[in-house]
Amino acid sequence: MKKPRVPHRTKSPRLVKELCRLAAGLAASGSRIEDTFWENRLTTKIHSQLRSGDDQNLEAALDQLYDTDTAAYGEFIYAIEAAIECSILSQEDRHYDVLMFAAPVLSWSRFSIPSGAVTEEVLANVRVPLQTHVLAEEARFVLADCLFSPDQLPRGYHFTHELASRLWTAAVAGERDVHINPGQLAETSRFLSDTRFLLGAIAVPQGKPMFRWQEAGNPSGDKGGNKLMGLEASRADILREWQTHGAEALRPLFQGCAFELLIPDGFFSAWRMTDRLARSYSMHATVDFLQSTLNITPDRLRAVIAPFYDQWLEEYRVSFMLKDQDNVLYGIVWSLVGDEDESSDTVSQIETTLRECGVELTTLLDNRFLLEYCEECGAPLFPNPDGEVVHAEFPEEGEMVPIHLH
Repeated sequence: MKKPRVPHRTKSPRLVKELCRLAAGLAASGSRIEDTFWENRLTTKIHSQLRSGDDQNLEAALDQLYDTDTAAYGEFIYAIEAAIECSILSQEDRHYDVLMFAAPVLSWSRFSIPSGAVTEEVLANVRVPLQTHVLAEEARFVLADCLFSPDQLPRGYHFTHELASRLWTAAVAGERDVHINPGQLAETSRFLSDTRFLLGAIAVPQGKPMFRWQEAGNPSGDKGGNKLMGLEASRADILREWQTHGAEALRPLFQGCAFELLIPDGFFSAWRMTDRLARSYSMHATVDFLQSTLNITPDRLRAVIAPFYDQWLEEYRVSFMLKDQDNVLYGIVWSLVGDEDESSDTVSQIETTLRECGVELTTLLDNRFLLEYCEECGAPLFPNPDGEVVHAEFPEEGEMVPIHLH
């Protein structure tokens, strides 16, 4: 996934051209052995850029491929992500596969959703269900002692790679936790519904499984205490176990919050999964919040859905109001993610989610709205039933903290 640019040195047109050539070669490959040829050369170039601390050539090549060769763009972004989150490290003549992983948490609260430092006691409690239910039996792993908000994740490819390298090294060395200085983290924006991430790294002997779902069943019993025996544990089974036992371990962090654990996975895969699932979670959080704050049932609400464009469709914005009123109480942004575009069934997903929340009355506007924000506070503007974009205004008699939804 593309990330915000951090200005560094002047980019090299020759290197950008070479990166594009290698990515195009990989996209056009017709065999596994040719894949390996292109992947090795492309990975070498990417590693060189990550070590230099300069993202500009990677970003420039991505921009060029996005406009000219979507297949090569996909291969290139995947190669960058792989170079950042996984590697092979050696210690005492043994080789280890290493991976930076993320354990996402969806949460909402009328109060503040926690972020920042995590105590040793909580980390120790989290390690137990991770080792028992999620990670493979031979996996070593470390956790960063921080609960990251999206604002606090590393910005830029090389910064993400630096954190991954630090975590990999600690995992191979058999350490348990990696300290993150909370004073160096960005300030966390405040939302009703938001995501949090526990980050860590896994190290296994080269070629061994990292996660439970990679392991074959062990009818004789599981030394780690995992009850998913007889057949290979599916991701769904593992997720249920993690949500049950991991939630108990994390509950002290999320006092006053509703929260839901997602399955831990490689950093970028977990990030993309969270982007998708956070949209419907935010919708449910919004309706629950309005229901409890206004003391109404969801069928008293109506929703207006509208598409918002920059050069192309970027997102849908959903406004909430009472059935018998037109003033917008609240709104959420339903961003397009991955390969979603105007041809995707995004509106159907939004309408289905609204019905799940108990909101039956919806209006879809077919205007092409521009991405507009409040000039004073920067909050997105939301559509009313008349097709105007307005600031969401909660009624004065409603008691609430001044927060936005997304």
